[in-house]
Amino acid sequence: MSLFKRAAAASAALLMTLSLASCGKDTVQGAVIDGVEIPAGIFILYQSNALSEAYSQLSDQLGESDDMSAILDLTIEDEPVTDWVNDKAIENMKKYAAYETKFDELGLSFQNNEDKIVTSTAEQWWEYIGEQYEGYGISEQSYIDAGVNSRKGTAIFEYYYGKGGEKEVPEEDIKNYLTENNARIKYIEMTLKDAEGNVLKSEDKEDVKKMADEYIERLKGGESFDTIEDEYASYVDALSASDDETAEGEDVIESEDISEESEETSESADAETEEAPDYGTVIAKDSSVPAASVAEKSFDGSINVGDYVLVEDYEAYYIVNKLDLFADPEYLENSSDTALHALKDEEFDEMVSGWLTEQNAQINQAAIERYKLDKLV
Repeated sequence: MSLFKRAAAASAALLMTLSLASCGKDTVQGAVIDGVEIPAGIFILYQSNALSEAYSQLSDQLGESDDMSAILDLTIEDEPVTDWVNDKAIENMKKYAAYETKFDELGLSFQNNEDKIVTSTAEQWWEYIGEQYEGYGISEQSYIDAGVNSRKGTAIFEYYYGKGGEKEVPEEDIKNYLTENNARIKYIEMTLKDAEGNVLKSEDKEDVKKMADEYIERLKGGESFDTIEDEYASYVDALSASDDETAEGEDVIESEDISEESEETSESADAETEEAPDYGTVIAKDSSVPAASVAEKSFDGSINVGDYVLVEDYEAYYIVNKLDLFADPEYLENSSDTALHALKDEEFDEMVSGWLTEQNAQINQAAIERYKLDKLV
């Protein structure tokens, strides 16, 4: 794997990336912004981040070529990649300084040792990437500092928009966002393919639909979803076994026997120790799992919490039970950060951009000209 690809992977894991230790007295610093001295290595760090972003947007234009330097000949947002990357890197140096300054100005601190967690994680990654990066003059300390600075940015965001924050987002707004973009369901996938993977003929599809309709009626009548799910699973297992036996000249198992056997199995299961609640599966609006048709039905407003519906797809029928999104008492807490950022990241970025316009920024043009992108690709 190339250095560039490894850098992209490490960046995704830690929300930070490599930093090259600069050399040459006139290029030791990338910038001095509001008194915050930023090493040239931090500038190259952000070059690397921007280059990864450019690659993700332009990779389809590169084809199967292993020559990553070809990206430097392309344009992105009507700008040569080299200029676009350097502009992004300069902007991110300014954000780096803004986070350092604002963190102190607001009197913030890491209450839960977040800086130590970032450092520990970085050090663990360094065991895998350090030797290669050091060969390019990469500084472990810069790698760590980048992660800590990113966490400072998160702390500032939480100061404004988190609980008790200056611009606190009401819980109702968060719940509304989650409800608009996510749904909680239970489902049974009833395949419309035979053992060889061929799509069933129309008459066989009708048999599956009839079974699905009967299941739904039983569910509406009060039978548990788990009972029906287990029964169908037993049916599929028995059907598979009967296919094998038929191939060997054995008798086929009748579906009636299967049903009786599955009922005994489900009764036995009900008698066992009560298990943890099954809160089903949370799917997004654009989810393709279990199928795009299921997501579309879950969000089109035609079904309510508690409903059981049959969703017909080309390769399967789905019995879908819509649940309360917040049935899992931990869901709201676990999903609040994601919703909060979706709601307020754009506003926060605008706020940060305002801070950047007020900075006293001295950018070291010599460093920018010295550290060429071809070294990173």
